[in-house]
Amino acid sequence: MNTSELDKYKVDHLFLLIGENPLPNYITTRMLLKDGGTVYLVHSTDTATQADCIKRRLASITITIQTISLGNKEANSHFIWNIIKNKVEDIAKTNPAQKFGLNYTGGTKAMSVHSYRAFLDALGVNDPIFSYLDARSLKMVIDRDDNSPQSEHIKEKVKLEELFKLHDLPWKENKKPSDRPLLPDAAKEFLDAYLSVTPKNTDSIGEQWWRWCKEMLHPKTKDKYGFWHDDTELIKITGISLDGAPEKIKQVLQKYKMLNSNNELCLQASKDKGFSSLSDVGSWLSGIWLEHYVLRQIQNISGQFPDIHESAMSFHIDDPDNTDDRYDRFEFDVAFMRDYQLFALSCTTAHDKATCKQKLFEAHLRAKQLGGDEARVALVCLNNNPNLVKRDLEATVRDKKIAVFGCNDLKPNKFAKKITQWIRENSPQN
Repeated sequence: MNTSELDKYKVDHLFLLIGENPLPNYITTRMLLKDGGTVYLVHSTDTATQADCIKRRLASITITIQTISLGNKEANSHFIWNIIKNKVEDIAKTNPAQKFGLNYTGGTKAMSVHSYRAFLDALGVNDPIFSYLDARSLKMVIDRDDNSPQSEHIKEKVKLEELFKLHDLPWKENKKPSDRPLLPDAAKEFLDAYLSVTPKNTDSIGEQWWRWCKEMLHPKTKDKYGFWHDDTELIKITGISLDGAPEKIKQVLQKYKMLNSNNELCLQASKDKGFSSLSDVGSWLSGIWLEHYVLRQIQNISGQFPDIHESAMSFHIDDPDNTDDRYDRFEFDVAFMRDYQLFALSCTTAHDKATCKQKLFEAHLRAKQLGGDEARVALVCLNNNPNLVKRDLEATVRDKKIAVFGCNDLKPNKFAKKITQWIRENSPQN
């Protein structure tokens, strides 16, 4: 959306009803508030935290911010009407020529209805601008008296870090997300090995490799709690035997010079491929390679969508309630931003339905928490029946926009087509 198309709808005093997700209010402020204007954050006791988050993020913009608390009376019709009407009339007395607006995307239904009514009843206010952000069409909708609503596509870009901070979810300083997939070609060959057919009554390559990780890699590289040892300990490991590892994986490790002269896994040689720590090598080998593969595929197709402006992987969110830095509040696998819309992909090398469904459920929960109803969620896994995983979760969360990509979808050419189709299906509606 060009800024000029919204100029006639911008206001000096913008009232926002605060809901569970602060993103729509944040976007609305950037789109509909005049330079030097004032934004009023109308919140209840339950959404005071969201109002504080928005206030902190808007502090960098040269605007005035006020909060209006409804306490626990967010369903009290007369109280809402009275407090909004009085506030608007007080402002209008000293600013009779200035424009007023109400965006009712957030808040309760009672807050929307009675705030709307308060604006219509307020003395001294002429032609207030009423608006809401439609998550389905990704449009800002402007209500107009005696006419059909005016709507415009939102083309406002939000960075991933900006989105997380809007929810007061800072990234770990020592584990910041990466936009650079490591060993993506090796990851593709890992995937090829995982997808290869093994003789009847023989474990799959993935099962063989995971067994080797649990029996050979992890006992030497992790502590009893399942955390990776520090690099000061890991650097003492000169080599790890590949006995029991599948031959196809050994060939990949040898090709990418991740072995020592004894044909053992060499963590240090692997780290030299671009990893920031030896423990990151262990994570990559243990399955995070799939995230690197997915991120590379996303970046390969991003050129088809000019509005995809950022993509990254491995989001580790600080847990303020735990002083042990090894614990995350939660993790996020791969994500990209299309203007202000979040696309989140959870990745797992698991193939059983229970694990896949749990991963998808967690990703859906976090994505909706961050990106609201506009967010889109997908699972990348090695399940042979992804449609069944999808149907199971759709019934639980009632979201028909979920995508699940399984074994038969992951080859590069096919995966690129599938991801492209998923993005197009979730493009802004006309």
